Amino acid sequence: MGTGFKWYGQWGGGPVQTFVEAGVPPQMLYSYMARQWFDDEAVAWAKEGIDAGEAPVWKALGLRPHEARRLVRNGAALAGTVRDWWQAGIPIGEVADWIGAGLTPEAALWRRSGRSVATARVMRGGRGLAPVQTFVEAGAPPQMLPSCVTRQVFDDEAVAWAKQGIDGAEARVWKALALRPHEARRLVRNGVTLAGTVRDWWRAGIPIGEVADWIGAGLTPKEAAGQRAKGITAEHAAALRALRDDPSR
Repeated sequence: MGTGFKWYGQWGGGPVQTFVEAGVPPQMLYSYMARQWFDDEAVAWAKEGIDAGEAPVWKALGLRPHEARRLVRNGAALAGTVRDWWQAGIPIGEVADWIGAGLTPEAALWRRSGRSVATARVMRGGRGLAPVQTFVEAGAPPQMLPSCVTRQVFDDEAVAWAKQGIDGAEARVWKALALRPHEARRLVRNGVTLAGTVRDWWRAGIPIGEVADWIGAGLTPKEAAGQRAKGITAEHAAALRALRDDPSR
């Protein structure tokens, strides 16, 4: 066993051993251990170097582990992927096929005007003690530390998300949706997942730039779609959001 697993014995084998034997990079283990996610699907994503916080969202987009890895290796970020394809108006159920076909959101939108998604489907075939000390003194939950240590991100924004119990991998996508840390926390405490949020609001046909205001106003995707159909605008939702914007809630 490589030197990267010297610490392995303290975890007592079991599910973790499956990860080790599958050749999962050591830095991935922390993420999956924190979520107690050790099934075959988790191993498949971890082997590709995809963080446990991001894997469910890549999956919600219809991407397979190796496809997500290819995007990441080419410099794509999950938050940017969600934002760019959503803003382009591509239905969430088509995204993976267009990506698999090697198209950008703009190219997919252009081709979509004259070709069906079936065409695309065929084509698809630690930094040091000081930053950590700042993090701890700010009152961020200890379980949030591994995520920040892995990414070496300890700035004020990272601390703000961590204090709300939002994993660093997920925070970037919540931020891309224009949610504030306390708003994301409120959703999570109510049983809402990041992947479900992306899927449900995208499917409802709500522009990505409006999502945060409708959520901040306390509406579900279905309710927001209904209000929009009645002529109620996102500006009205933003006003309600401002009234509800209490970080203590």
